[in-house]
Amino acid sequence: MPQPVCSPSKTKTAAPGGKAQPLPFLLTPQQGEAARMLLDYVGSLQLPGPDAQLLAVVMAIRAARRGVGNVTGQDLAALRLSDPREAVHVLRELGRQMGDAIFDSDPAAPPVSVTVPDLVGEAPRPLPFGKTRRSRVSGWTIRTLSAKPVKKLPSAARLAGLFVAAHATSNASRRASARHP
Repeated sequence: MPQPVCSPSKTKTAAPGGKAQPLPFLLTPQQGEAARMLLDYVGSLQLPGPDAQLLAVVMAIRAARRGVGNVTGQDLAALRLSDPREAVHVLRELGRQMGDAIFDSDPAAPPVSVTVPDLVGEAPRPLPFGKTRRSRVSGWTIRTLSAKPVKKLPSAARLAGLFVAAHATSNASRRASARHP
């Protein structure tokens, strides 16, 4: 008898004869495409290390729609960067504009406006996201970075976690645990 295979959006059954059907991605196809587009965009930037890359991911998704977004000091603290001041400095050298209040991790501190120049304007944009798509990818990014298995890892490992999550299927962990109880 075919075994059910769970996905976030619907339940499917394995194909008759024991052959597995292609598995759905963790994200919907549109969300997965947007997540991979975000990671490709940040990967194309000439950033010296994973701290700056991880911060660039958060800034890019927050500013994806109009080139301007909000980031709080708590957001920066939650990224657990080894040197947040250096990461901000590197991104400022690339033209990102943000105030020093980004270092204020007080929960009552107002968000800091961040401008990403290459995301401003109407010309062909590297991240052509609408409101819903941007919001879903932003939520996915935050959930992935705050997941218990990756939360306390170094920035490079969390970036790898984002990459794996953007390309993984919904049953990847279930299949691995079935082979290795």
